Amino acid sequence: MYPQFITYLLQFIKFQEKIIYTLLGILLGKSVAKAPFDEPVNKPYRKLQVDDMPVIETLEKLDYKKLIHDYKVEHGKVLKPITRRKNSVVTVPETLTCPKCSAPSEYLYANNGNSGQYKCKVCACLFSQQNRFLKEAIIKCPHCLKTLERIKERRDFYVYKCKNNNCSFYKKNLRKMTKEEKQQFKNDP
Repeated sequence: MYPQFITYLLQFIKFQEKIIYTLLGILLGKSVAKAPFDEPVNKPYRKLQVDDMPVIETLEKLDYKKLIHDYKVEHGKVLKPITRRKNSVVTVPETLTCPKCSAPSEYLYANNGNSGQYKCKVCACLFSQQNRFLKEAIIKCPHCLKTLERIKERRDFYVYKCKNNNCSFYKKNLRKMTKEEKQQFKNDP
């Protein structure tokens, strides 16, 4: 008798809900749709899988004094600092140093005018203020060794993604999909 009572209560609650929505429709002068949280959402989710650890590449730090000395030994002459014209509009900040070899600003070219790209005469490193050499390490895909791109930032972590469409991991996962999953992926990648 107890389960019948619960069934009766659920039917009564649904009947009251219909009356409330009908009265709201009459009062507001239009039909009122049910709230979206009334019906459960049934979305197929894939089971959680843990990806392989990325390859972390630490950047090589060079010493510009040693590089200048090696240049002198190899070529038989000193690597001179860059001579800039007096009336030149292009300037390199005095405090700027090469992030790869720490060469001072007198060895740095303003590579594309005043647009913020610089080139080191000593180690031939191209860089800007937001360059990858300012980072301590580069995170690479463990499958194709392409650099991972940060796609989302969270308070406690970052989400990285391999943007290489020819990545073996990406292609293997595409081949594993069923027809329904492929259709769903095509509609909402």
